[in-house]
Amino acid sequence: MDGNYMLYRGIKNKIGGKLDKTLYWPICRAYARHLGGRPADVVLRFLCALHFFRVHRYWPNFESPHSFSERVWQRMLFDRNPGLTVLSDKLHVRDFVANKAGNDCLVPLIWEGDNPEEIPFNKFPLKFVIKATHGCHYTVIVHDKSSLDQKAIILQLKNWLGENYCEDRFLGVEWAYKNVAPRIIVESFLHDQGKTPLDYKFFCFHGRAEFLLITFDRFGDLSEKHFDRDFIPLDLLNGAKQQLGEVRKPENYEKMVQLAENLASEYDFMRVDLYNIGGKIYFGEMTCYPAGGEARFIPREYDFKFGSKWESSIYLQHSRRLY
Repeated sequence: MDGNYMLYRGIKNKIGGKLDKTLYWPICRAYARHLGGRPADVVLRFLCALHFFRVHRYWPNFESPHSFSERVWQRMLFDRNPGLTVLSDKLHVRDFVANKAGNDCLVPLIWEGDNPEEIPFNKFPLKFVIKATHGCHYTVIVHDKSSLDQKAIILQLKNWLGENYCEDRFLGVEWAYKNVAPRIIVESFLHDQGKTPLDYKFFCFHGRAEFLLITFDRFGDLSEKHFDRDFIPLDLLNGAKQQLGEVRKPENYEKMVQLAENLASEYDFMRVDLYNIGGKIYFGEMTCYPAGGEARFIPREYDFKFGSKWESSIYLQHSRRLY
């Protein structure tokens, strides 16, 4: 597996080169903006298929998908369900979770607003987390407020708020983020005995948690481990190195599964991320486009095993309009 992992990383490095980021990606984003949020036409599908092939090493069928990666891309290209926007909004998803499961599983919210200049840093605890609500990787982890460069943080937040994550990042096709209002939230800092808590990511298909991905040390030496529903480990690489050694099953694992399935029950697929700290379960986020469809499955058979759990008719719903 180590050799396959290094091959995977080498391919990813080539894909993420200067040519893609300075030419190919901007062309795709420009064309996606031209469509104005409408489902993908034949041109955008072709542009995305080229990228898909370079990442996954097989030509995709977005119209009649079979693999998990194809289905993620099908959702990005065709699914315009406004509910996906709500779940992708890091502020509004809290209301969704509260209505479905109550407030007890929510990470405490310290502050929210749309003007970084108004953030009351002096009122915050020593440690906290700052997030922009309208995209991925818009996060600042503050371990010690006393050494925080507030001006630099404010400038960074202003830059993030000035972006439309869908239109300005990657290929411009992650539609769920397109209409999220940019805001800032500040949440309590979660830790598990001083360490970064494990991130439990449940892959839920039609309201049933079929697979689990646990992320270890996500802000440091990142590693991952996949499991099936019964917590049996899978020999699978999907974007990061594999965690070695035995992983202990949480005592309240069944409660985590129940919460994930409850939150995902309205969708044909949703990844629900949870934390489990001292037996208390916290909601992390809901992800409708895991890794933006970029995480390559090694071995590839798992791409199709995951995909076999996901039945979707999104393309069929839009096909008459497209042709």
